[in-house]
Amino acid sequence: MPLEIFVQVLLSGVLLGGIYALVAFGLSLVYGVAHILNIAHGTLLAVSGVVASLIYLATGWHPLLIIPLMVAPVFLFGYVFHALLLRPLAHRGKHDETIGTVLITTGALIMLSDLTGFAAGTTQRNIPVGSGVFEFGEVIVPTAQVWILAGILALTIVLQLYLKHAWFGRAVRAVTQDSLGATICGVNGPRARALTFAAGSGLVAVAGVLYAIVYPVDPYMGFSLTVRAFTIIVVGGIGNLPGAMIAGVMLGVAESFTAFLWAPKWAPALSVILLLVILVLFPRGFSSWKRA
Repeated sequence: MPLEIFVQVLLSGVLLGGIYALVAFGLSLVYGVAHILNIAHGTLLAVSGVVASLIYLATGWHPLLIIPLMVAPVFLFGYVFHALLLRPLAHRGKHDETIGTVLITTGALIMLSDLTGFAAGTTQRNIPVGSGVFEFGEVIVPTAQVWILAGILALTIVLQLYLKHAWFGRAVRAVTQDSLGATICGVNGPRARALTFAAGSGLVAVAGVLYAIVYPVDPYMGFSLTVRAFTIIVVGGIGNLPGAMIAGVMLGVAESFTAFLWAPKWAPALSVILLLVILVLFPRGFSSWKRA
C-alpha cells in the first residue's frame, strides 16, 4: 500500500473513531451512574443528525449554530424520558429494573426511528459544509474534518476536567463508585442519575451533528452505533473518557482499514467481533488486565 494512501485511510479512521468516542462518552456516563443499558443511545445520534441536516437545508446556518439548537431539546428529552419511564423502575428489584430498562429503551429505539422515518423519510442525509483542504504532499485532508477532530479532543479534555474538579462531576463519580455512600454524603442520587442521562443524551446530539457533516445519516442506523459504543466502553472502561477516546480511535482505524482492504460491508461487523473477543478473553474489560 502506498504511504500516502495509508496515511489517508489512517486519518479517516482517527476522525471516525473520535466521533465514535464522543457517542460512547454519554453511554459510558449513563451506564456508570444510572446503570442503564440505553439501547436507543445511537438512535438519538441518528435522529439528531437527520434533524440537523433538515435545519441546515432550510436555513443554511453553520453547524456551530445548529449544535446548541439540538443539544437543548435532546437534553430535555433525556431528562423527561428518564423521569417518566426509567426512574420508576428503580423501585423494583434489580433483575426487573435491568429487563425493564432494556425493553423501554428498545421500544424507544423503534418508535424514534419509525417516527423520524415517517416525518423526514428514510433517505440518507448529511450536512454538506464546504471547506478548504490541508495538503501534506499527496495527502489531502478537508479542514472541516481537522476542526471536528480538534473539537472532539477539546471536548474530551473539558469533560475530563469537569468530572474531576466540578462539584457535579465529583457527585457523578461518587454515585458511580458508591451510590449509598454518595447519598449519605448529601448527593441527591436520583437527580444525579437523571441529569447524567440527560447530559449523555446531549452529548450524543453533538455527535449527531458532527457525524452528519462527514458521513450520511438515516433514521435506522442507530443500533449499530450503540453496539460500537458498547464495544468502546468495554475496551476503554466505564467512565474513563481518555480510555474511551483511545478505544474509539482504535475501532475507527480498524473499520477504515477493513473497509479499504476488504469490503465496506464488513466494517460494521468488526465491532461485534471485537466485543465478543474481548468478553471472552477479558470478561471485565481491559481494565481487569491492567489491574492484574
